[in-house]
Amino acid sequence: MNINWFKNQDNVVYANTKEFVDNFAKETGISNLEEKIEEFKKCPTPEGVTVIGRKRTSVKLFIPNLTFKEEIEMGENVWVYMGENYESYCLY
Repeated sequence: MNINWFKNQDNVVYANTKEFVDNFAKETGISNLEEKIEEFKKCPTPEGVTVIGRKRTSVKLFIPNLTFKEEIEMGENVWVYMGENYESYCLY
């Protein structure tokens, strides 16, 4: 993961957690995604956490300001990362 990739607004979608989670959880097969996000918010780690879904999908939950030790726009929030071929989701 490269911080400059996350600074590029073309790679980021800002999403309200409540509106985002249900649909995204269905698409990825991660039935307890909202619970995993809340757990991670309570006890974040610099390396983030990988959550695995039933549909051969995994996502990384992380907080950019904690991971990169550099502040970016809305980097204090939990982000969902699926690789540089997909948009990253900043949850607020």
